[in-house]
Amino acid sequence: MALSDNTDHSISLSKLPSPVIALVAGEASGDTLGADLIRGLKKRFPKARFIGIGGPKMQEQGLDSWFPMERLSVMGFFEVLKRLPELLRLRRQLVQRLIETRPDVFIGVDAPDFNFTVEKRLKEVGIPTVHYVGPSVWAWREKRLLKIKQAVDGVLVLFPFETPYYDRYGIASRFVGHPLANQVPEFPDKERAKQQLKMGLSAEVTAILPGSRMSEIEQMAEPYFLAAELLQKDFPQMQFVVPCVHAGAKKRLQEILGQCAPNLSVLFLDGQSQLALEACDQALVTSGTATLECALMRRPLLLAIKLHPITHWIMKRLSTTNWIGLPNVLAQETLVSELIQDQASAGNIYRELKRLIEDDVLREKQLVAFEKQYRALNCDASSLATQAVLDWAELNEKK
Repeated sequence: MALSDNTDHSISLSKLPSPVIALVAGEASGDTLGADLIRGLKKRFPKARFIGIGGPKMQEQGLDSWFPMERLSVMGFFEVLKRLPELLRLRRQLVQRLIETRPDVFIGVDAPDFNFTVEKRLKEVGIPTVHYVGPSVWAWREKRLLKIKQAVDGVLVLFPFETPYYDRYGIASRFVGHPLANQVPEFPDKERAKQQLKMGLSAEVTAILPGSRMSEIEQMAEPYFLAAELLQKDFPQMQFVVPCVHAGAKKRLQEILGQCAPNLSVLFLDGQSQLALEACDQALVTSGTATLECALMRRPLLLAIKLHPITHWIMKRLSTTNWIGLPNVLAQETLVSELIQDQASAGNIYRELKRLIEDDVLREKQLVAFEKQYRALNCDASSLATQAVLDWAELNEKK
């Protein structure tokens, strides 16, 4: 078990009346996970103070966010290079402020390339460090675990197949399930969701989730909207709903729609991805956590994504898995069609979506598998994660 040798904490975290807990999340999915964890921690520590970086959901739970989360929301090698000076400067400022503040524990929520360096620096000065969401070492770059071991006291993993990887490297890890499985309804109510969105109960609804990063939106919005336009010619009553992660994303999506498919009617939502998925009959998704959210909501889906060519070239050569989408990785088979790079054209997206709508066997295969995944991941994630944080912080103090 990887534990720090130089901590100077004199009492256990669980005995502190009002601990200072630092968290850093870098994107919308991390904001959701971080908010869920804060809720769990608040049950144990009603007077705790939460500091760091997070989005609106974490801030609603009481996080004092020192920097805008959007500044960390960058995907891919090439994209990070363009923003590298800014990210390095922000990280230096964050680390210095955290060392001065000396929180009782630091929890990095996803954003591994950013957070592991922060965690290593904090661990070196005796602050317990936990990473929430183990990076995809099962998919590529397993040797990262050698560096991860130096940075953290424990890793919270979302999937049961992940813990053996950490065991092999002597890193404490704990499977906590996925908070999204707790947050989606056990029995999604399509009719209620349609009524809430003021859609006809008999309407065929397709949800479009173009990603949480602006780089994803720039790449995928146009082929998504063009495919939807083609689909509506076959299904004139089809309605499209697009949840937007923030106002800037909504504005840009509306601009792209006006440029490439001005006659297509789209309902844009402020957030509310869960409501959009609950109301839909199928979804078009740009990879990431959204594919899992869709599966947990038990809605058939199609994955389509484009990356910067350099990012894709590197990831393709380092990858050790055959899939991008989490539902496929969990099932270890191709349940969900994956259209990647040049395959993710408007024409191909249209054809695969049409097949998904019309092929009852394909839909049923996805739904049966999604139900199993929902049951497997539906744990009390926030309570399990909270207990793991306490255990690792206390073990640190006993060293």
